[in-house]
Amino acid sequence: MDMRTFYKELKQGAVRTCYLLDGEEEYTKQKALDDLRDKLLVNDFAMMNETVLTDPAADLLIATAETLPMMADKRLVIVRDSSHLAGRAQREGDAQNSASDGDRITAYLQKLPDTVCLVFVVRGKANGTRKLYKQLSKMGAVVTFDRLSHADLIRWVARDLAALGKRIATDAAEQLLFTCGEDMNLLRQEIEKLAAYAGDAETIAREDVEAVATRTTEYKVFDLADAVLSSQAEKAVTLMNGMIRDGEARLFLLALLQGQCRQLYLCKLLGAGARDSSVASVLGVPPFVARKLLAASQRHSVETLRWAYDQCLDTEFRVKSGAQAEDGCLETLVYQLLTRFEQEARDA
Repeated sequence: MDMRTFYKELKQGAVRTCYLLDGEEEYTKQKALDDLRDKLLVNDFAMMNETVLTDPAADLLIATAETLPMMADKRLVIVRDSSHLAGRAQREGDAQNSASDGDRITAYLQKLPDTVCLVFVVRGKANGTRKLYKQLSKMGAVVTFDRLSHADLIRWVARDLAALGKRIATDAAEQLLFTCGEDMNLLRQEIEKLAAYAGDAETIAREDVEAVATRTTEYKVFDLADAVLSSQAEKAVTLMNGMIRDGEARLFLLALLQGQCRQLYLCKLLGAGARDSSVASVLGVPPFVARKLLAASQRHSVETLRWAYDQCLDTEFRVKSGAQAEDGCLETLVYQLLTRFEQEARDA
């Protein structure tokens, strides 16, 4: 089942005896577990009716699940990181016993008492080839938490801010996702920070996001490329040195800068008359980013932007082939780009 089905059943008061919370979106997975806990554990004996186990043996899991709840309809048993849902068994040197343990747990699921809600929680996606997963799937117990689409994330940001008494325009929400990335755990922290920063103001503006949002490395490289294109040498060098000082690998930063140069080159090829929405669709970026890229690309010739992209590719090739040391490769490239763009600006 998907997340919507899970919440529909929960709202109707239908709690199953078993779940597997599976998928790549950890924030919504944890939120679902919290909501399930709130639904089940409502009286003064809540703490006594919850047990959390990490990769338990069959005997322990079964004994815990068989324990009757105290003054409640169900006992909540949470099983984290079961090796029987992972890529391979974690009990090295005892694969046969581990397989037997997994078989016992799998068989036990078919006779779970109504007095337990057994919840398996995995990091990321479970291994769909394991017997335990197949049994959980057969029972309809697998709840999949896929990453939200960009549009769904925009709506989620708006809902979370609304719960804090704030509104946010779509362009400001786009700016937040572009600046901070799309990790929902990190976004939740940024949302709370923005609400506090806004104070008595009801609406979060793009200026608020720019003032306090934590910038991802990808966003910093976007700023770096913008500084290089604008011939702002001091700003470009400061940004570059700051990221290197923070421990970012030069090859990783080079790859991101290469991506920015590629996008600028493509924007130039699309032309000044291209629509923001079309460019955004082609490049896979928000419309306001497409506008920035289009504006930046029009300040330079197609030959210069192609040269910049080629320089990035050539630098990466030389480093990976051993012809150039990684130390200093990014600095050399940035200085080369600054020199070329400054020369182009003087010749204009």
